[in-house]
Amino acid sequence: SLLSVIDYLNIGSKDSYLNNKEYYYLNNTNSKSQAWYVTDSGTTSLTSGNDIIGIRPVVTIKANIDYVSGDGSKTKPYMIEDKSGLFGSYVKLGEDIWRIYQINDKDVRLVLNDYLKVNGENLKYIYSKSSSYHDDTKYGSIAYYLNHDFLNSLSYKDKIQELSWSNGYYSSSSDWDYTTALKSTIETKVTLMSIGDIIVNPDLGNYFTTTGTSNKGGMVYSITDNKKLFAKSISSSVYVVPTISLDKELLTKGNGTKDSPFEME
Repeated sequence: SLLSVIDYLNIGSKDSYLNNKEYYYLNNTNSKSQAWYVTDSGTTSLTSGNDIIGIRPVVTIKANIDYVSGDGSKTKPYMIEDKSGLFGSYVKLGEDIWRIYQINDKDVRLVLNDYLKVNGENLKYIYSKSSSYHDDTKYGSIAYYLNHDFLNSLSYKDKIQELSWSNGYYSSSSDWDYTTALKSTIETKVTLMSIGDIIVNPDLGNYFTTTGTSNKGGMVYSITDNKKLFAKSISSSVYVVPTISLDKELLTKGNGTKDSPFEME
């Protein structure tokens, strides 16, 4: 489920750990069917429900589950399994640190855990000069840069797989159904996050996704600093957070933590 208004208020609302300075929905509505949400300042507000903001899932663990280790603190959380899952794990490739944000049968999808840098400086780049289509043959686009300049600079470029990635659109014409954005795909090696992907590093913001506001249109959604989605012109210059895919059988070293990331032999 989602967190309720009552839970949010009882835990301490904006003065509690639940105030993470990001927008996210609560699971209640008022008498006018407006949805409650938390703002980036920790206050609660109402919306008609069509705002594109975060979701914060709530799960309930069975009472009789034994924990393996931990004391419930941030640095030593309770562990209920001997082995950690792959999701969110750190992966070191060359000198770069990536994070696993999607796990499939044979591959894992990775997102860079920082902005793409050139000579130590955060790179800013336009999406394209033509449309929201992620065309890695179109010189001057972020797709071309990622699959030529960036890819060729990687010592592990031969390990990166060419697979299908989403490159659709999200708007009222698709009835605000984000799965529509996942149905249109492109074949490439390096791309960007799309709507529907899970953000594993909330410290990053102001970067493009591959999801447009229309089919091959002139606007693309970006992730803002407070983790809301905001449509920007494809000619806007923002930070770059690339994604790649690897065969998960290659990750044979490490345990996926920040101090001991997965690595290839």
